[in-house]
Amino acid sequence: MEQGPHYATTVRERQRAEWAAVAPGWQRNRERMSGPMSHITGRMVARGGIETGHRVLDLACGVGDPAFAVAEAVGPEGYVLGLDLSEEMVEAARSWARQLGTENVEFRTVESELELGVPAGSFDVATCRLGLQFMPDPMAALQEVREALKPGGRVVASTWGRPERNPNFSLPMEVISRHATLPEEDPGAPGLFALPTPEDLEVLLNTAGFANVESSAFDTPVARAKSPETFWHGVSTIAGPLVSLLASLTEEQRRAIREDAAETLGAMFPEGPVELDGEAVVAVGTKTV
Repeated sequence: MEQGPHYATTVRERQRAEWAAVAPGWQRNRERMSGPMSHITGRMVARGGIETGHRVLDLACGVGDPAFAVAEAVGPEGYVLGLDLSEEMVEAARSWARQLGTENVEFRTVESELELGVPAGSFDVATCRLGLQFMPDPMAALQEVREALKPGGRVVASTWGRPERNPNFSLPMEVISRHATLPEEDPGAPGLFALPTPEDLEVLLNTAGFANVESSAFDTPVARAKSPETFWHGVSTIAGPLVSLLASLTEEQRRAIREDAAETLGAMFPEGPVELDGEAVVAVGTKTV
């Protein structure tokens, strides 16, 4: 994969545009999305040893999930700082914090994951849920996170597992491919499945300088919807890369894809709601010095 001097900037700008496009959908569907994702969040809180009074840095915070769950875990004596590239996502998180009256969580926009803007050695734990795989240089990002941690501090990160184990993402792409030519993918580029195995995350954390690294894959709920139509509406408004792809197609193509998706999912779930599980990977490491 060619990575010239402007490669990382290009990746980040594309992602800013994609996340800006889906931020309203994420805000509207906050509860529906955070429900299935709570299984991953709970595992991260447990593996990271997050406790009352901890200061936690949440990188790639999105609209505030899992930052709000982490804020509840650390209690009023603790503090959570959520950082994200997308101003639209961060503003949605701030809006939710104001509605809830949550005072122990703060959200900021960063220019890149390599410019965190926090004092060295100031956090007990750092979290990154489903964000590392989108970064142009995740190892460098983890090195910056390590700098922000206190000695003995922990990082806990999660990514999506193998594509064949995540039909919530692979199935929509299969449906779209029957009606449109998919863009050619660079297997080494950032994306949903750039870090799909425990070994990938383990190597990454070790190379970034963390010790006592442990990683594992696990099954997790991913999507719950009342009907195939509801599922497709959700996917087509909150899945960043998918939203951009659909926007590039004609209305006729989008209608055919929507009908195909409803038929395909209806055959898979003839008796009731759409319930898709998937695979995620979680890893934890410690800053020893």
